[in-house]
Amino acid sequence: MDDTDQDIAISRPLGDAGESFAAWIPGKEERNDMIEVAAYHIAERSGFTISPHDCWAAAEQQIDLMFALRESKKKLQTLVDTALDAVVMMDSEGRITGWNRQASQIFGWSQENILGQSIHTTIIPPRYRDAHILGLKHFLSSGAGPFMNKIVEIHALHHDGHEFPVELAIAPVMTEGKPEFNAFIRDITERKRAEAELREMATTDFLTGLANRRHFIDKMIDELARLQRLDTPYAAVLMLDLDHFKHINDTHGHAVGDAMLRHFATLMRGELRRIDTVGRVGGEEFAIILPGASSDEAKIFAERLRQKVETTPLTQDGQVIPITVSIGIAVMKATDASADTPLTRADEALYRAKENGRNRVEIAARTILAN
Repeated sequence: MDDTDQDIAISRPLGDAGESFAAWIPGKEERNDMIEVAAYHIAERSGFTISPHDCWAAAEQQIDLMFALRESKKKLQTLVDTALDAVVMMDSEGRITGWNRQASQIFGWSQENILGQSIHTTIIPPRYRDAHILGLKHFLSSGAGPFMNKIVEIHALHHDGHEFPVELAIAPVMTEGKPEFNAFIRDITERKRAEAELREMATTDFLTGLANRRHFIDKMIDELARLQRLDTPYAAVLMLDLDHFKHINDTHGHAVGDAMLRHFATLMRGELRRIDTVGRVGGEEFAIILPGASSDEAKIFAERLRQKVETTPLTQDGQVIPITVSIGIAVMKATDASADTPLTRADEALYRAKENGRNRVEIAARTILAN
């Protein structure tokens, strides 16, 4: 088309304006058909004062933008559908408006069954529901919320009723003047399991399953801090050593020695309260914390354990292998300089128990407790 065509204003046709305008527009494919309709509407809205060339160019731009947007939406939908995270969309009334495939995978709800339902009765555990409702109301009134645009760890509710840990990020958006919420949710069950296993490896003696020395000392530090914070009078600390353990290892072998350590650990566990802590702090040395126990109460406990060990030998491969234990007791006080102080006193009492014939209980030198 030459420049003359661009300068000619389009007069409103007396007959079928669509046909006369369409006759100028080339092409019969889908895209051209759509541009044709759009160009005619542009010309009509202008009173047919815009040149056909400009109408076509404007319509072409609109249709190409529409195709690009359609393609963009397809790509976005593909990204959402194939995302490793669950994508859940919610309106301002708490109804679920969007739900991708991964959401169905981790929550157990199909898209058909979940869309339109209230989010707080479907995937939020009961103990969080009141807080969710209040938090939504607070955001709608103030535009602020503790979970918005942050990554937090929380528990979610599966369709079958079990809870599981998730990592959650919520992004609020405005759609047609109304707030909506996009939640990106990742199931972190396996990560939490791996973290728990690592913590257990870091804090547990692999042979006996008891607290290792480092973790036991941490528990001692916690108990001392508790005494100082609550002004509780005392706690008892016990040091225990299996008698003649080297002879057992040398005579029966290390496999039997390991079995003996596990056997002793089982006997101790059977005597403990839930608040007590037992740990393996050396080869055949163990320690126990008895919160709130006096030296007299600790001695009763220790004597009961000593007798149980003496009367419960290890049976291994048809062999009955007796064992005894020596125990030293000390009292942990709020005035102790560190957690090592009562442990040292208990160790000194343990040494005295061994010096005095083994298979016995000794208490560290008593000190007067301040009122």
